[in-house]
Amino acid sequence: MRNSTRLATAIRGITLASIAAAAPSALALDLNVSGFVRQEMAYKLTDDENPFNQQGNVYNGKPTPNYVFNNILGIPVDVTRPDYSESNDWNLMATRGELDVKATFTENLTGSMKLRAYYDPGIYNDLGDVNQFEANFRGDCGSRLEVCGDDFMIDLPSFHLDYSDGPFWVRVGNQQIAWGESIFFRVLDVPNGLDLRRHSFLDWASEEYADERVPSLGVRGSYRFQNEWELEAFAQEFNPTIYAAENSPYNTIGTQFVRQEADAFDEVDDEWNFGMRLRGQIGELGLQFMAVSRRNPDGAFRWTTSKVNPFTKAGIPDPEAIPGSGITTGQLLSQTPFEPFTGQGIYTAREWFEYAGFTRLDGANLQQLLDDFPAAAGVAQPVKDAFGLGAIDDYASASTLLDTFFSQALGGLGDLRGHIERKYPREEIYGIGMNYMFYAEPDSFFDQLIVRFEATYTPDKEFTDLALAQEFAVHDEWATSLVFEKNQRFSENFPATYMVLQWLHKSESDMFGRLVGGYGGDASTSPPAGRDGKGFDAIAFALQQPSPTLMWRFDLAVLYDPEGGYLIQPGVRWKPSSAWTVETYANFLDGDNDDQMGTFSWGDELGMRIGYQF
Repeated sequence: MRNSTRLATAIRGITLASIAAAAPSALALDLNVSGFVRQEMAYKLTDDENPFNQQGNVYNGKPTPNYVFNNILGIPVDVTRPDYSESNDWNLMATRGELDVKATFTENLTGSMKLRAYYDPGIYNDLGDVNQFEANFRGDCGSRLEVCGDDFMIDLPSFHLDYSDGPFWVRVGNQQIAWGESIFFRVLDVPNGLDLRRHSFLDWASEEYADERVPSLGVRGSYRFQNEWELEAFAQEFNPTIYAAENSPYNTIGTQFVRQEADAFDEVDDEWNFGMRLRGQIGELGLQFMAVSRRNPDGAFRWTTSKVNPFTKAGIPDPEAIPGSGITTGQLLSQTPFEPFTGQGIYTAREWFEYAGFTRLDGANLQQLLDDFPAAAGVAQPVKDAFGLGAIDDYASASTLLDTFFSQALGGLGDLRGHIERKYPREEIYGIGMNYMFYAEPDSFFDQLIVRFEATYTPDKEFTDLALAQEFAVHDEWATSLVFEKNQRFSENFPATYMVLQWLHKSESDMFGRLVGGYGGDASTSPPAGRDGKGFDAIAFALQQPSPTLMWRFDLAVLYDPEGGYLIQPGVRWKPSSAWTVETYANFLDGDNDDQMGTFSWGDELGMRIGYQF
């Protein structure tokens, strides 16, 4: 009923917008209306499933040795996770429609509205009914001007008024703010988080993050001085990055975790982000300086109490934890991050370490969890006493504790799901950008070569701790990018080829905001090796080549992690008429736990978008 009401409200809104668009004379406005309808799809090129989902878990139906039985007691005992495996042919099958309305009220006042509707019928073989679009944020959706349901979302990415008078300009309303000019990399592009519910990071690369930036209500304005320098500032309502839902095709958070996001967002739902930027020229050198105070939209994760009595939830007797204390085992467990009896948790220590590696965490440091949650320490103490364990901070001691709890034969509770929460620390980001165009012999490769440099510094930035500790990891982080951009004509018969080469360096984290100290762990290695202070580097290259008639365009985008991971995306765009566009592209990905792209290494796909513009 709730989704039906939202859909009806959205349809009424679309109808009113259409009426307004159809009757410009009645409104005495100069209206320009355009839009498109597009079918978007991505066909899987391998049999690999997303390992972060229950249906793709790499331990489904796989006998796995229990560490305590095999390594301590010398008894060969295997544990087999239930086989939830499914096979899919498609990663994406969705229909998108967008309506753009531009209104001119006066010479100084204009308005803009973009209506976006997206429907994914959920043709995938997954675990139960997956809620792909509802989120624990504004009205159970991703942003304030959005209605959504399990399989659809309708929103207004832009809905604002613009006023300009000479050198002064201001925009008020729902808007996205795009700073910076890099494909893949976001150095100065810090005002908005990303919406990853649709096609995650794997869209057509040349569109950068135009479809992913999360819009918010805000005010943005600028003033251009007579010397061609411009001062810009914004104030915008905070809105977090929206991660893909559990068991959805592009989910990147293991579904052995339960994400508690509502309470933490309620603490900051009335917070605002602020920023300013100064831009100008000194001769041929373009300069910009920026400062932003924001709540980190990506957030930082940590363990939290489950708040669930698993015995009561399962409808089974709840034993007393300590005879005569009146405190039950279920009451103690509710004060820990762990929830048993779900059938969808972690079953063995090896699975625990494997997925710690997948998520770039330290699976061995359980001592931090025991220190943070006294109830967990109390539950663990009998096991530590029985095996003579001290601090639980290495592979052997963690394996002993984990596989004791995972084994009902050893008095444990079976599989466990872990509860985590996401907090949004405030941070200040300071940045600088420079660009310069070189001139050389006409038509030579170095003539009109554009070089851009961007850098940001974030003091005391808070990251997810590798052990999911209550106290976040704090580091000063530098991010820099160097960009070479060129339009070069190689033949009289073809238009110029656009090319861009980029390098990114971050001192502490990767492009997803994960500390590089968590790189290198796997089922048999923990704590992870990390990157030994080297930070994170990535190289990107892209080109576009139109055909002589502009009916065709050939694209290539490459993202490479020098440690071995890569994304290669070739693409072709065919435009047989002004109304129809057909785009075909492929995503080839590879990587491991010691690089960034291992997160998507399962995701080779062939994409197609067929659109009709009006």
